Amino acid sequence: MDRLEKLKLNSIENPGKKKRGCSDCKKKKEINEPLPPIDYEEIWIPTKEDIKLAYAELTSFGGVKEDKKVFINKVHNFLFGEDFDFGCKGCGRGRVRKFTNYMKTL
Repeated sequence: MDRLEKLKLNSIENPGKKKRGCSDCKKKKEINEPLPPIDYEEIWIPTKEDIKLAYAELTSFGGVKEDKKVFINKVHNFLFGEDFDFGCKGCGRGRVRKFTNYMKTL
């Protein structure tokens, strides 16, 4: 039997029922543990000056200094929710482009 005939037989046997995607992935997962309490003193929100400084350090000539990478990563992680990958040039270029577009709207 070819594929078309199988589909026709399936539609005759089960009219109006179409199987769409994986049903295992769409089941809701139960949360067993409550979330830990938030310590508001540990949350750091960068100011506009911090963001501008991080962008200036990121785009400076001569590359990024090792001691500034932590600060740049911290600002980038706050803005975009992902770590800045200094090891991969392709990923780094994309993230610098994203940061540049953000700075244009700032």
